[in-house]
Amino acid sequence: MSTIALSRPRTTDITLVSRNLATVSLLTISACAIIRELSPVQWSSPVAGIALLLFVVLQWPRINLTYRIFAILAPALATSLWLAEMIDGATVAAGLDRAAFFTFFLTSLAVLRESAKSSSLVRRCGRVLVNQPPGRRYLLMSFGSHLFSVMLNIGALNVLGTMIRRAIRPSSDPETQRIGGIRRRRMLTATLRGFCGVPLWAPTSVTMLLVLSGIPDLTWEQYAPLGLLWTLLFILWGAILDRFSYPKPKTHRVSGGGLGQLIPLVFLVALIPGLAYVLAQITGLQLFSTLLMCAPVIGIIWIWVQYRGLRTRVKGGLLLRRVRRSFPETFTNQRNEVVLFTSSGFIGVILIPLIDPEAASAFLVQADISNATLMVCISLIMLTFSFIGINAIITVTLMLGALQQIPNLDISPLVQASVIAITWAIFAGASPFTASLRFISSFSDVSPIRFGIEWNGWFSASALAIMYITLYALL
Repeated sequence: MSTIALSRPRTTDITLVSRNLATVSLLTISACAIIRELSPVQWSSPVAGIALLLFVVLQWPRINLTYRIFAILAPALATSLWLAEMIDGATVAAGLDRAAFFTFFLTSLAVLRESAKSSSLVRRCGRVLVNQPPGRRYLLMSFGSHLFSVMLNIGALNVLGTMIRRAIRPSSDPETQRIGGIRRRRMLTATLRGFCGVPLWAPTSVTMLLVLSGIPDLTWEQYAPLGLLWTLLFILWGAILDRFSYPKPKTHRVSGGGLGQLIPLVFLVALIPGLAYVLAQITGLQLFSTLLMCAPVIGIIWIWVQYRGLRTRVKGGLLLRRVRRSFPETFTNQRNEVVLFTSSGFIGVILIPLIDPEAASAFLVQADISNATLMVCISLIMLTFSFIGINAIITVTLMLGALQQIPNLDISPLVQASVIAITWAIFAGASPFTASLRFISSFSDVSPIRFGIEWNGWFSASALAIMYITLYALL
């Protein structure tokens, strides 16, 4: 037997042990975040920090270089500031609490995505959307993509992108190729815009996590009605532009199946915040926290329902096997996101005390910057940084932290949240550095920059212009 054959099982065993230990670390961090939400105990912060350090060490060989820099920068910066007596232990503990909550966010929603990716309901709804008549396909694709994305995040682009590719059959006829190209472009654009609407309101989006963490005076239930309004206008504006961009096709009428098949998915999306709201009212906790507690429970039940028709004992065995085999891989595959989220959140917290609120306020007064101009500048900074490859998590964390330090700032938290969310939704479909645009463009046979600028550029620019005009009209 060769040396390679002997070493392979050992290597596999080491990988499995490392993955399982990393999973335990993530669950420990999540438990610390829950405990911190329920009780102001002090020991949860250092325990979460140690568990996070263990996770990074275990996953270090598979963490990308860019994210390794963040993993080194965060503790190095905290140590330097603490030794220089510019921050105290309480600030470091607050940073660790923020990092733990961000980890809990990723781990909790990973259970939901793991459940959704094997659901026949998701696949069935995808087929219904792709095969709708041209007159209503765009709007339904945008709406369906939005629902998928609330549950699957970027995985929704893979599900619908694959179905769109299969629906466009290759042909040697030039006219058929032309029509197929237009159909693919419209469906992929609708899919992307539906996905980009998620940051506008969805509690499963990182945007809402950052906004609610950065604006303590704002809760999700306060913002959600306004966010849903922005989402509706966002999707409808895309549908209007699509309708005027293409002539009405002269094709035979097709039927993609009854839209009633989408009702269970709509119900499932509404169930998550609905159940969280009830739990929040009973416990007195913040809705966002209860939502993250409910998501894994709903995900486990969803998997259980997928095994319907089998005996209870068999279903239990299949569920346990999936938890043991699939969940650790799903959790640890987020290693780069865990490092980025936790590092960015931690850095944002420890840098906030360095901001001189009086100096910031004096600068705004001296420069005579209006509230509308200030919010437009924040939006433009986010857009500029997104187009040069700087992650928006860092930008938003620091800017929101700085805004909250300015005394006598009379900009409503709802306005701050809306500007951040709308700007995020826009650059998610325009910047070639965003994962969403890179992913969806792989199904289009065009580059991300062409997709974002040529295919989706007018929509992004017009939506941004409408927001800026509204800000100057109202503020």
